[in-house]
Amino acid sequence: MASNNTAGFRTSPSPTCTLLPQEPLLSGISDTVLAIVLPTIVYAVAGAFFHILDTYNLFSNHRIHPSEEELKRNHVTKWECLKVVVRYHIMQISIGLILNYGNEPAMIGDEACKTYDTALAIRSLRNIVPVLLATLGIDAKQLSQATSSTSPAFAQIIAGSSSISTSTFPNSNSHTNTQPTSLELTLAKFTLNYLYPAWQYILALVVVDTWIYFTHRLCHINRTLYRIVHAQHHRLYVSYAYGAVYAHWLETLFLDILSFVLAGEIAKLTARQSMVFGACATIKTISDHCGYVFPWDLTRKINGNGA
Repeated sequence: MASNNTAGFRTSPSPTCTLLPQEPLLSGISDTVLAIVLPTIVYAVAGAFFHILDTYNLFSNHRIHPSEEELKRNHVTKWECLKVVVRYHIMQISIGLILNYGNEPAMIGDEACKTYDTALAIRSLRNIVPVLLATLGIDAKQLSQATSSTSPAFAQIIAGSSSISTSTFPNSNSHTNTQPTSLELTLAKFTLNYLYPAWQYILALVVVDTWIYFTHRLCHINRTLYRIVHAQHHRLYVSYAYGAVYAHWLETLFLDILSFVLAGEIAKLTARQSMVFGACATIKTISDHCGYVFPWDLTRKINGNGA
């Protein structure tokens, strides 16, 4: 039985890793370039979809404004709007290509080494567990021994990294004891594959949302900024999907594009993560300006104003 309790915690040797360039998702176009142009592709497809709904008066019961109000309340024609939107995407793609000029493809092959290093970091953090339990008056060592036969994984976690010793591994030497266990490697893989990417997306979202909120608010508070810059966006009073990014070029640059540049750099998004983030953000922007409110809109389930 003792061997079964420790089998999940046998140590693993240090891996050897060789870095190789990552193959692109689509042959002939780098992931970086695809990440730059994908939001424009998504914008065009989503904009066309809602334009069809408008043209054929589909789902009219979910429209915010009656379609006839577009001509009465908008101060810009659809053709003028389309030209500004095209300019927006030309700016977005051009700036993306300039900022990423000369970037090498992402390198892969070091996953095992990253997992190994993360597992060792987790081992160091595990020393905190007994200390935290001690502050609650709980003897971690005693609890670990009491649960080792029924829940070895739980027992190993609460005991801290000091529990890995020659008594646990009678045939191991001092070097082997410095190697991560299978439990630590499992936690490391979960961290790298799920927790860290989730943190990156959340951080990027916070950066974008915070930047856009305060710059947008500033454009409404400062009369000069509103009159010269932001007023153009509100000329499209009855909004429609492909006019979502209709705005002054300064607003395009400093409010929209800069927010995503900052988010990508701060959150350290990879090209493929940027594809997902950029595509989702584009769909959200289209959804906010499409002129429809659908009962199945998940963002409105979370927050009534769709934020």
